[in-house]
Order: sequence, then structure tokens, then C-alpha cells
Amino acid sequence: MREVQLPSGATLKITPADFAVAKALFQAVSSELRTVRGNGIDDILKDIFCVGVSSSRIESCLWECFKKCMYNGGAGDLKITADTFEPVERRVDYITVCMEVAKENITPFVKSLYAELSGFRTMLENVQL
Repeated sequence: MREVQLPSGATLKITPADFAVAKALFQAVSSELRTVRGNGIDDILKDIFCVGVSSSRIESCLWECFKKCMYNGGAGDLKITADTFEPVERRVDYITVCMEVAKENITPFVKSLYAELSGFRTMLENVQL
């Protein structure tokens, strides 16, 4: 379990989701990011952010991941539900919660991705046609 201090001062306790749930999030994010085409780092970052917050598929997967997380905003540890962010003062935490939970569940899948893709690229470059 990892703890994150949130903008409101609350604490998020993140436990990684089960493999199938985390993999579904990874697949949703990967699928949505295929549409990102930018003309510079600022455009790319804006597009990634907009895709992430506007995708109902990513949001649905995140809510499944939230089931393993706890939010402590002063009233003890609370399971994250739709009511968690109903108080306006907690809404400042929503994006951070999404980003941190996504990071916790996606990172294990991408740790070796660059190495694997580099090897695959080398293999393709060596193919004789």
C-alpha cells in the first residue's frame, strides 16, 4: 500500500487492483492514447490530459481500481465511492486521485515496455524482404 498526501490535506491509501482490473485500465489508457497526435510537448500533454479526463472507458476502469483504495479526509478511512467527491472541498483531490491510482496500476505493465519495444524494433529492422 502506498500513501499520497492530496491537495486538500486528505490522505489517499492506494492498494493495487487485481491483475484483471489493472490490465483493463492499462488497455483502456493504451487504446485512448492511440488518438493523441500533437505538434509539440505542450500539445501532446494537453491531449493526453483531455483524453484521460474525457474517456468514460478510462473512468469506468478507474472506479474499479478505486475499490481497493481508501480516502481519509478527517473522518477516518473511507472507501472511495461517488459520494467521496460530493463535498465541493474534496473535488480538488479528484484529478490527483485519478492520476495516482492510474500510475499505481499502470506502471507495472510499462516498466519493461521500452526495452521490449526496442528489441522488437531491432528485430523488424533486421528482417530481410
